[in-house]
Amino acid sequence: MSRSKKKRSGLMTVLERKPSKKEFLEDPDSKESRKKKALADKKKPQSVYQKGRTQQKDQAAAAAKLKQTPNGRLADKIKALNAKKQKDTTES
Repeated sequence: MSRSKKKRSGLMTVLERKPSKKEFLEDPDSKESRKKKALADKKKPQSVYQKGRTQQKDQAAAAAKLKQTPNGRLADKIKALNAKKQKDTTES
């Protein structure tokens, strides 16, 4: 028993001429434009100097964020709340 070959479904469009490279790049779905975009978006390696600078900036930002928000110990917060509750109940 022989296998039947797959047949192409639908009509294929036949172009009179092959699209130019510029036309391929203009089309956002073409392989060439996707490849060009991927190369442009590819993460470039940082130099040692740049890595140090970004680490310093990150550390400075984290330190500034900690200074802005009062991050006390949780136990201190609970003790303060309990003291406030006791004060309210004794006054009533």
